[in-house]
Amino acid sequence: MAFVEGYEQGEPIADLAMKLGVHRTTLDNLIKRLGLSREDPDAVPLAVKDAIVASYRAGETLAVIGRRHGFSPNKVQRLLVAVGEPVRSRGPQGSQLTSEQVRDLVDRYERGWAMGSIAEEFGVSYACVRKHLMGAGVRLRARGGAR
Repeated sequence: MAFVEGYEQGEPIADLAMKLGVHRTTLDNLIKRLGLSREDPDAVPLAVKDAIVASYRAGETLAVIGRRHGFSPNKVQRLLVAVGEPVRSRGPQGSQLTSEQVRDLVDRYERGWAMGSIAEEFGVSYACVRKHLMGAGVRLRARGGAR
């Protein structure tokens, strides 16, 4: 059966459904009925998940953990949720930066760093960085960098 071979080789279900002229739900049902399974190519090994949980419990931010493992902060959060780990508010102390961190944030912005890069570095949102820059009286550059 061409479907089974394609599925087991990792071909996306949406592609298989289009080739066979059926809805992907039909194939999902067939997969269950036939008891088929395959490894998820995006699956994260258990040892990596355990390391992520340990790092997170030790107080590291989603951004720091993500950089170490090559994941986005959002993927780290999804992995934590998937294993049942309670997720803290994003950013240090619920996005409350210390005055020293705000000075550092302002300094980086004034040296040309992008707000998104600063946000990732501090483990906070873009909006949090923008709020602190504006609160510090910094004149913001136009979005998109130099043109």
